[in-house]
Amino acid sequence: MMRFIFKYIASIVLLITVLIGSVNVEILGKQLSYYINLQLILIYLFKITNPNLNFGKGIYLFLISIINDSLNGLFFGTSAILYFIVFAVAAFQSSIKLRSIFLSEWISFGVSLILAYSVFFGLIKLSGEDIILSSISVNFILTLIGYPVFWLFIVNILKNVNR
Repeated sequence: MMRFIFKYIASIVLLITVLIGSVNVEILGKQLSYYINLQLILIYLFKITNPNLNFGKGIYLFLISIINDSLNGLFFGTSAILYFIVFAVAAFQSSIKLRSIFLSEWISFGVSLILAYSVFFGLIKLSGEDIILSSISVNFILTLIGYPVFWLFIVNILKNVNR
């Protein structure tokens, strides 16, 4: 049982964060997902720390994105595009790195966020919905700042699991 959990820890944690992110947990009158996008951080971190991880050849990421879209009222496929953009950048970064350099990983994560949020902004604008640029900016900045915290946490857990 423990071997199953450790083998699929990335998928399990990602599913839990999608479910927790859709629960109406408010901080200062806004949902938690307004401030930080944990799913993007976790997808990037798990792929960087385990280059062989492919989330079931992308099928699991797509299913999780459908759950996220339906729970948060987004158009179907919106989260999938964002998840796959971040996953692709993480896959590229993990394939070219010779050793783990945190700063290059963090910059690469920032680039993936810029790409993902640009596509998200474009999709929302194309749909005709009004979007507040400050909400995307807050989420981008706090997600980028939250990466080092989760990096420390995930890397330390995975070191202990692999012992």
